[in-house]
Amino acid sequence: MKLSLRTQAVIGIGLIEIVMLMILLYSVFQFITRSTTEEVERRAESIARVFAATAADDVLSLDLGALQSFVDAASRTPGTAFARVVDYEGHLLAEAGNSDALLKPFRESKNLESLPDLYMAKATIVKAGLNYGWIEIGLDLRNQKQGIASLRDRSLLIATIEVLLAAIFSIAAGYYLVRRLNHMRQVVERVGSGEVRTRIQDPMSDEVADLAHEIDRLVEQTNWERDRQNERLQELEELNQLLHRKISELQRRI
Repeated sequence: MKLSLRTQAVIGIGLIEIVMLMILLYSVFQFITRSTTEEVERRAESIARVFAATAADDVLSLDLGALQSFVDAASRTPGTAFARVVDYEGHLLAEAGNSDALLKPFRESKNLESLPDLYMAKATIVKAGLNYGWIEIGLDLRNQKQGIASLRDRSLLIATIEVLLAAIFSIAAGYYLVRRLNHMRQVVERVGSGEVRTRIQDPMSDEVADLAHEIDRLVEQTNWERDRQNERLQELEELNQLLHRKISELQRRI
């Protein structure tokens, strides 16, 4: 199947745009996901360590009221779904936060392939080198994940618009180029059929215009050669008529 120059340009530019955008978007999304995961892990570990250090004295003194006030305040921290204090034997000392999050079994969220809606982390309560329990926290990542998804959707929309604009530009540029080339072809055909005064006269200044100017120069040369040929033919015709008259005169004298 024969493809026009315009179709080839549109397909070629479109494929290049799509491949490059896919590579770019994949790299950007991977960077966003990786950087967000690392930031969440650092934040969760930092919060857990700070909470563990803050609650250490209350755990040692088994001040359950202070521990409850502590987890209540911790759970109200923006982005924190729950906070829990457990002693070294695994007994629950205090907890607060979202009821649904508290019902879920605790499972540390390190080294996961994708971020969960509820990211869980813990830190050991250490005093004088002894383990007195640990702090468990849960971070609500739904807003962050929604933000990443929204960013991904907007990026895909922008990429789609860019591909469409590139395709429209390619079609317009290809149409204009093919139109100029068709005009050249028509001029060459007319010159070949004897319309010797036809010229292209492309007003642009590019490689196609250079080709058009070269064709115009060849057309002018062809016109000049045909004019010279017509002049010679006319001279030969006049000479032939003169010879005929001379021959007729000689025949009448004889």
